[in-house]
Amino acid sequence: MSIIKKSKHKILRALYMACALAVLAASVQSCDTHELIDTNIHVGYVLCDDHSCIPSLMADSLKKNVVGVVFAGQTDDHPPLAVMLKEFDGAFSDTLQSNGTSTSVTAFDGESNTVAMLSSVDGNTGRYLCPIARHILNSHTSGQSDYIPSVAEMREMSSVLSVVNPIIKKYGGDAIATTGDCWYWTSTEVSANSTMQAWLLSAVNGGIIATPKTESHKVRAVVRLEYPE
Repeated sequence: MSIIKKSKHKILRALYMACALAVLAASVQSCDTHELIDTNIHVGYVLCDDHSCIPSLMADSLKKNVVGVVFAGQTDDHPPLAVMLKEFDGAFSDTLQSNGTSTSVTAFDGESNTVAMLSSVDGNTGRYLCPIARHILNSHTSGQSDYIPSVAEMREMSSVLSVVNPIIKKYGGDAIATTGDCWYWTSTEVSANSTMQAWLLSAVNGGIIATPKTESHKVRAVVRLEYPE
């Protein structure tokens, strides 16, 4: 091969390598740009009445009607969870008998607990026994399936109040109490005495106390955010 041909070959090879490196650099830059998109639901996002779940500023920009605030993202144990803006008061049950809920203080099972409470009736009269569960059932204004949180779900909520409470107040809701009367019903019955007691939880620190079911205390409604994959 002549010297001229060898030089030409080296030049073409150098040009090819330069082009390959340029394409690779552009590809990396393009990937970096697109990886910034985040489609997950995070603590502090807001739930709107059309069941969309978006950042607060986006909800304001789109003039959405906000009905709740996310207090837990998705895990292996549960989908994202949101708390409704308003709270109410009532008795767990107006009659001392087992209402068929779970007694686990670690399970995220408030939804099935609430279903059990809704199904709890007086065997003689057929009267429903759980006022707070009936209140939840009759309070739907935006199609969401609200329920009374379990001990584990209330503990999760109480751990992020510094994020959640300011957003609740921003949209005219009732901040979850951290002073004064900070006790809330859970939907979890006490295993040692499920006939008479259920767990009441302090939003300050997640502590629980076995409480007679006929007492009236505050309640927060929550909802599981289930979307197609």
